[in-house]
Amino acid sequence: MSTWVELADRTWVRRYEKYDVNIGLVVGSEGALVIDTRGTPAEGEELLGHIREVTDAPIRWVVNTHAHFDHVFGNPAFKDATSYAQENTAAAVAETVAIDNTFAVAKVIELGDRRVEVLHLGNGHTDGDVVVVVPDVDVFFAGDLIEESAPPSYGEDSYPLEWADTVDRLIGLLSATAKVVPGHGAVVDAEFVRDQNGDIGTVANTISGLHHNGTSLDDALAHTDDWPWPQAHLEQAVRRGYAALGAPRRPTLPLLGLAKDE
Repeated sequence: MSTWVELADRTWVRRYEKYDVNIGLVVGSEGALVIDTRGTPAEGEELLGHIREVTDAPIRWVVNTHAHFDHVFGNPAFKDATSYAQENTAAAVAETVAIDNTFAVAKVIELGDRRVEVLHLGNGHTDGDVVVVVPDVDVFFAGDLIEESAPPSYGEDSYPLEWADTVDRLIGLLSATAKVVPGHGAVVDAEFVRDQNGDIGTVANTISGLHHNGTSLDDALAHTDDWPWPQAHLEQAVRRGYAALGAPRRPTLPLLGLAKDE
């Protein structure tokens, strides 16, 4: 059964068995902020009850780390809270979930005696990923930019060629003692993030190398070498990477250099 784990002063994570999703909670003197809301309104209502296990503070803010249902579809349960998301996330869920406040790159939310910073560092798992930073306790909620219990998820809305650069920007913010909450799985440290990003970079470099060498999409999808994770897991990474790079050029044969009369 899931329980809240206090990572630092008034900063909690709860890891739910369903989808192995992590939910964050940060409390300040003026209220509580929730990071992601689970996958349905009913799950959001259950989350509301669970929050009361650790705080009676009014829930005033919700931040969604990206647009996927298991992180945002619980929002309707938080009717009294102001919701925040990166503008691409808000657009992606507009037909299902209304977001109150959107931003392009960064947003600071004042909780009274502390603040939370919400940063869009670039494209990766989606084009609306944000990292939620609690700077006074060195805790980072990374959403699905980082995953611990499974490989990073490359879906039809992922950006495999940009993902590593985005995580590099996250790494630049991490101290040696930072705690990083992935979208799914156990809390990790900066070393884990660096190691996983090395694998994310390998995926990008392998896709780019295959494309540069004139490998067709079908052959790239069948490629079995150089991947850090099972080939089947990376189908959308290859498809999305090739779509971004365009059709590969056919390799040119070297000229023989023979004289006309030869």
